[in-house]
Amino acid sequence: MSDNRPETILDPRFGKSGIKRIRVQVPYDDVARGGIRVRYLDHWFDTAKQHGIEPLVAFYRSYRSRHLLPSGATFRRNFRLFRKRYPWVRHFSTWDEANFPAAQPTGDEPRRTAEYYRAARRECSGGRCTVLTVGFRADGSAHSAWWLAEFKRHIGRGPHTWGLVAHPDVNRFQTLYTRDFLRSIQGPVWVTEIGAINFFGRGLPPSISRQTRAMRYMMSDYPRVSRRIRRMYIYHWRAAPGNDLFDSALLSVEGKPRPAYRIFFKALGRRAP
Repeated sequence: MSDNRPETILDPRFGKSGIKRIRVQVPYDDVARGGIRVRYLDHWFDTAKQHGIEPLVAFYRSYRSRHLLPSGATFRRNFRLFRKRYPWVRHFSTWDEANFPAAQPTGDEPRRTAEYYRAARRECSGGRCTVLTVGFRADGSAHSAWWLAEFKRHIGRGPHTWGLVAHPDVNRFQTLYTRDFLRSIQGPVWVTEIGAINFFGRGLPPSISRQTRAMRYMMSDYPRVSRRIRRMYIYHWRAAPGNDLFDSALLSVEGKPRPAYRIFFKALGRRAP
């Protein structure tokens, strides 16, 4: 599962899924900022640890500014602070949707992002932890192709494990962008974010029927695209009140199961509670 809400872990229905791996997004500077931000992180990670959850931490932009791009040294210092506070966490993705300039300051900075990745790998040398390259948003654009080529030039020798954000494919009922990405890189892939969308801004108006079709495709056809895909983190469990930008949740805001919820449990081979 890919989900940032600690109450998801506490939901008895989620417990019935048997899932013990959750990707969580963390602004790269939250630990350094302290205050309410780090208290929220403490709550999430304490809850995860108590319930035997293995987190995959995907760093991304600061809440201070969507345009703030840290230096390599600043990123490394913040990475160290995070690991010091949560030393039991062992899986990281360097930056989420790193090639997406509309959302991330790394969107036009593949070389700087590669610097972050190299720094995190050095911190995790000797098997202390695992670092994915980035969460690459495969969308078929010329910009993304340029970004990936530049990023690969600066990441150093492998082996590398790659992260992939695959919303653009599964909600078009295709694997085109994923296959292009797989041809461009070597090594295993973790799909760090994938989901059947109910709505996405003005581009995709609310449609539970469309979400249902996309969920069937995502849980049956899409995983067959390649054996190199080792994990899929599905975004997300329950819709958030007041969120009018993006919704691919299995449960409504009120906690009512959507058809996607039952498809999800069926694919897991479990009875939907």
